Amino acid sequence: MKRENILALVLVISLCANVYLVFFDHSTLTQHIPKLSNNTLLPSLVPANSSGGSFFMVDEYGEVVPVPGTDDEGPPPDTPDNESREFSPGETEEIPDDMLDEADILSENPGSDDEIPLLDIPEEVVLDPFINYTSAKHAFSLVYSRNWTANEATAGRTVLTLKAPEETSCDTRNNQCYVYVAQLTVEIDSKPHTLIIEDYFNKAVSQLQIQHGITTTSKTSATVLSDSRAYQIEYFTRDKRGNPDRSFMQYYTIIDGKGYIISYFGPYSSWDGVYRNNKADAQQIINSITVERSFKPV
Repeated sequence: MKRENILALVLVISLCANVYLVFFDHSTLTQHIPKLSNNTLLPSLVPANSSGGSFFMVDEYGEVVPVPGTDDEGPPPDTPDNESREFSPGETEEIPDDMLDEADILSENPGSDDEIPLLDIPEEVVLDPFINYTSAKHAFSLVYSRNWTANEATAGRTVLTLKAPEETSCDTRNNQCYVYVAQLTVEIDSKPHTLIIEDYFNKAVSQLQIQHGITTTSKTSATVLSDSRAYQIEYFTRDKRGNPDRSFMQYYTIIDGKGYIISYFGPYSSWDGVYRNNKADAQQIINSITVERSFKPV
């Protein structure tokens, strides 16, 4: 028991001696710590609440002394990145030339790194499959397919010729090649022998029978052309040897004292050919014909 008391007493005396050395006697401390300048700071001794506290420093005698701080402490004076400068009126901060060049490039080409230039793609032009034709001289109009060709060269009573797409074939038996063409013509009879459409049509059929030896017709019927009464006839002609030669489809009408004959014809074929292939287009052309009416004062 006495031994324990003695050890406790020795511990207390040792503790008191250490306290004395730390706070009162620094002779041994200054022997091992070199002299530091007054500007040397001990960051480890900065209090936790540094915004309103003080820094500490060790003087030349080894004493730890506080350095008063301020509430509005600015950045350290030795850090050039954070230094601020006040400019007099009219004075501006100088900007390096390389920064000015980069700023000029960005101002001239804003967003050049992000924007992709748009290609000027021309719009596709869609052509109308039909062509509107108007004859100012003869005062009529019609619509025909774009793959047909028009010829206004006049020959006799014919004032317009429309040609369908050509078809070709070669005969291996005689080594001959042929081109097949179907056409549509518009004829104007400025002085018909009669103004009665039935009489006009019957006389036309009589002339066909005389010229081409037509004895029978496949179709003959009353119809309408440009909102006027008309007659239609379909027939075929023969060559000198009596073989079928050409197929015809004709319309006859009289409008404002003029006779109009619309003829569609092509090489004869009993099963297929250019005539049949383009007959539907020809019928559309005939249906689209419009004659401009003229009015006489009464």
